Amino acid sequence: MIHFRLILQFVYLFCLSALVRSSVADASEAEGMEFFENHIRPVLAENCYKCHSEEAGKAKGELLLDTAAGLLKGGEAGPTIIPGNPAASLLIKAVSYENDDLQMPPKSRLSKSAIDKLRKWISLGAPDPRSGDTANITDKDDFDISKRKADHWAWKQIRSDIHPPIIKSISGRNWINNAIDHFILAKLEEAELEPNIEATRRNIIRRLYFDLIGLPPEPNEIDVFVSDTSPNAYKKLVERLLASPHFGERWGQHWLDLVRFAETRGHEADYPIPEAFRYRNYVVRAFNADVPYDDFVIEHVAGDMIDKPRLDPVTRENESAKGPGFWHLGEATHSPVDIRGDECNRVHNQIDVYSKAFLGMTLGCARCHDHKFDAISTEDYYAFAGILQSSGYHLKDMADPAAQDDAYKKLESLRLKSEADLVAEYAATIKYRVRRMEEYLKASTEILGEIIKGKDMPKPSDYIASHPTVIAKAKASKLTAKKLAAWVAYLDKASGNATDPIHSIVKVKLGQSPSDALSEMHKSELDSIDKLKSIKIIETIEEGERNYVKSERDWRSSDMVSDYRREQGPEEWFTGGKQFGNGPMKSGSPIFGNELNQPIKEFVENGSARNDELSSRFSGLIRTRTFGVNGDSLWYRYKGKADVFMAVNSHRQVAGPLHGVVRQKLDSKGNEWKWHRHQVKDYIGFRVHVEFTPRGDFSLERVQFGDGEPPVIHSVNSRVADFLKSDEDLASLFISTAADHAAGNSNHETAQLLNWVIRNGNLLEKPLNLALAANKFAVYKKKKLNIENSIPKPSLALTLLDGNGEDEPILVRGNHKSPAADLVPRSFLEALVKREAPSQGSGRLSLAKRMVEPDNPFVSRVFVNRIWHHLFGRGIVETVDNFGANGKVPTHPELLDYLASQIINRGWSVKDMIRQMVHSSTYRQSSKPNKINEVEDPNNYLLHRMPIRRLQAEVIRDRLLAVSGRIDKRQFGKGPMVHITSFMRNNRSPRGSGPMDGDGRRSIYVEVRRNHLEPMLMAFDKPTPFSTIGKRTVSNSPAQPLIMLNNPFVHKQASIWADSLLKSDAVTTSDLVGLAYKQAFGREPESWESAEAVTFINSQKEENSNETIRESLKDFCHTLFNVKEFVFVY
Repeated sequence: MIHFRLILQFVYLFCLSALVRSSVADASEAEGMEFFENHIRPVLAENCYKCHSEEAGKAKGELLLDTAAGLLKGGEAGPTIIPGNPAASLLIKAVSYENDDLQMPPKSRLSKSAIDKLRKWISLGAPDPRSGDTANITDKDDFDISKRKADHWAWKQIRSDIHPPIIKSISGRNWINNAIDHFILAKLEEAELEPNIEATRRNIIRRLYFDLIGLPPEPNEIDVFVSDTSPNAYKKLVERLLASPHFGERWGQHWLDLVRFAETRGHEADYPIPEAFRYRNYVVRAFNADVPYDDFVIEHVAGDMIDKPRLDPVTRENESAKGPGFWHLGEATHSPVDIRGDECNRVHNQIDVYSKAFLGMTLGCARCHDHKFDAISTEDYYAFAGILQSSGYHLKDMADPAAQDDAYKKLESLRLKSEADLVAEYAATIKYRVRRMEEYLKASTEILGEIIKGKDMPKPSDYIASHPTVIAKAKASKLTAKKLAAWVAYLDKASGNATDPIHSIVKVKLGQSPSDALSEMHKSELDSIDKLKSIKIIETIEEGERNYVKSERDWRSSDMVSDYRREQGPEEWFTGGKQFGNGPMKSGSPIFGNELNQPIKEFVENGSARNDELSSRFSGLIRTRTFGVNGDSLWYRYKGKADVFMAVNSHRQVAGPLHGVVRQKLDSKGNEWKWHRHQVKDYIGFRVHVEFTPRGDFSLERVQFGDGEPPVIHSVNSRVADFLKSDEDLASLFISTAADHAAGNSNHETAQLLNWVIRNGNLLEKPLNLALAANKFAVYKKKKLNIENSIPKPSLALTLLDGNGEDEPILVRGNHKSPAADLVPRSFLEALVKREAPSQGSGRLSLAKRMVEPDNPFVSRVFVNRIWHHLFGRGIVETVDNFGANGKVPTHPELLDYLASQIINRGWSVKDMIRQMVHSSTYRQSSKPNKINEVEDPNNYLLHRMPIRRLQAEVIRDRLLAVSGRIDKRQFGKGPMVHITSFMRNNRSPRGSGPMDGDGRRSIYVEVRRNHLEPMLMAFDKPTPFSTIGKRTVSNSPAQPLIMLNNPFVHKQASIWADSLLKSDAVTTSDLVGLAYKQAFGREPESWESAEAVTFINSQKEENSNETIRESLKDFCHTLFNVKEFVFVY
């Protein structure tokens, strides 16, 4: 009964407390609702509803704030509030103006009082009485990829069934020379127009020279062609120019415009882009070699991943891997405050250049929203960004990869064949080395046991070789005093060093019982495991300006970035070059040294990434996977020397006051493993990877996060444990270990004990007869050296190195501070392929191959259109970099598809396509206007004549050098530094300056320095290297004649030319004038031109009696440079 009353009392009290709690909760909820109605609803209604409510019919940023559900759901940037957590709520960040890119209301900031009330309301749990679902309103335009693709011509498949239209007129059939002419003439006849007459032979040879090699023909070459009446004269000329080594220089320059080629980064400091010139040389060689364009595309996107790369026949360098260097040719800042924002801008430029250069599409327009006009979504943009984020900057050794592969395989085979014998020979010496171990151990323990402990008593370190006790003991036991003293010192040290492999054995020898020693061994292992479990991660996060908050959490498996003690998967092992082989070295593997008396310098105890397995003569680096920084300290367990670089958000240009911490130098100063702490708290939350470039021998075991130095597990060596349970002498332990290891039973334990032998050679006997082992090792070493001598000297060039797959989130409205929650699988355009992320890596190689498949409508069309543009002055699609809805439609769509099919079907040959075009009668037309045709086709869209074209900037400069005779036609190399005038110089300019004439080198070889672009070239519309420029501006500005009149370089070339003329065979002034005209314009002067020139030269001499004809001839040459005909091709 008593129990029953107690139960009733408990139930009564419980119910009463529940009623009280309910009453308090109800009061609190009512108070919260009242707070919302009085303070929050008015703020939202007054400042937010006009852009984010059903009543206004607007949902800017896909956000509605007029219901509780809409507020919690949020918009494009994610949930608007997190009840109970105002600091993490997006609403508070927006109204507090914490983010420059997210400030609401946009026109004026809320009052401090209103912001404080919003904070308090969220802290209360964001009570909100408003009910109802969010309205079905969107801020997005309808985006239908299928419809856009179907509606625009450029997405349609290339028609392979197109045949040249039939020409019925006899005159037309006589005019036609190849298929191209059929298409052109059909359009002309449709407009009732006739093609122009054929250009003169003098004009046609100059046209071909400038179009194909960018240099003027020599006068004798013109004369030979003009006088050659054979039917193959034109064909032979075309073939000679296509085979010219200068062909690649001309057409390479066109390509460099597309990839915004420059050799410096721009911005304030204009730092150099390492080895950029090698990419330029690669392009020139590729065009000269007529590398099929599909291969050229694949090389640019994924040339570093090609199994059998294309080699330069002269240097034997890896040409394919140089293609991806173009990704790194953009501008870059050296100390960005917002490093993620900087990355997004760099990646945007890369995407923009890629899509325009190869696809003729503006993929960059989808960064902030779905493309306004084309079938390209925001997902497409970030799917491609993921491909780039999965690859990293790499200065790769391009030296003969075949020779490197051959040397690697031979060294691998040599090691495989030699390893067992060399280990066996070494193991055979162990018995002799340890034969007197027990005697020394007994004598040294006796010495240590006799030492009386006390403040003023002798210490173990006092017992050196000359100590009387050591001498007496050594003499009595027939031992050497020096070695005995070494044993005394070793035992004293090892007894206090739990990491020593035979620490427990030493303790037993010094008096500890075997059972206690075993207990200590196991306890040490358990303690180290417990320490491993107790690792903490400290994160320091900035909350507000200069307000740093530290948080602590337990270590988790994801905090292990790289563990090279185990086998690595394809998304873990990333190396550049061959130094680190194909994976970590396994426990027990021997490391061969260079000393004949010590062929094995150590055995690998734990698996690790090492560069000394085969040969450190190979170049290379090892990098981690890409990971998020989630702790203040990153730790590296290593030995040897290496340079460390942590790529934060792919940022590379580290200089100046910021980001210096990403560079570290490792030096263990010996052969012991060490931990290195890398302070990374400034990059919490950033995506990074870490690269290790060896400086000599280098081994890397782990990369992991931790608050302090990570513990190393002291695992029990079962061989030592078994020995402690036995009655055997210590020598037997090492003899049996060596035998087992040599028999193939090698592991961490055998390696640990054999390393003890190697490190403590001063305690052991030196074998008297090492001749056999030394001879075998000498043979091995000689063979190895011979193979190593075949490894070519490194030649570095820019490329990419594939990493682990990294998918990117959509950045809402392009704002990197507002990433969406979901990641976009990396892939090609959704309008062309099904969006599926590759199973590993970036997927660049499959992307590259997919790009050049015949059913891709862009790559072949865009490229043949570019060739047409360079030969005819205007593309079939005039907007050569934009085939999208905002671009121009093709003037001859059937011809465009015909040419696109031709280049695919004829092996993607660039020279073949150029050959087809220049062999057409269309190309060979005169540029002289026809009055009737001009009326009907004033813009020459139908190509009723060849256009008159101004030469490009580089060709004008090269022509000045060629005509003067100063030109140096040497190819390749680094090229001369750009000439920096006093007007161009600023406080960030480099020291020195290149020669005014660039050493006479062609313009393509002169350094392109972004902050010091050559004024003459810029005046004649050389594009600023920022983005893809497939169609240069052709301006007519005052700067152009002023440059030609006043530039010292132009004056110098006139002077050199005049001297050259005076050294010629010309006898009279009239002869000099005639020769000058032939060199400058490829023709004889008109009679009136000759008369005027002779009069001018002679009158100048007569007026200035002290002058020779040289001065007046120089002025005359300068005048010819300024004739319109000098800078135009007809």
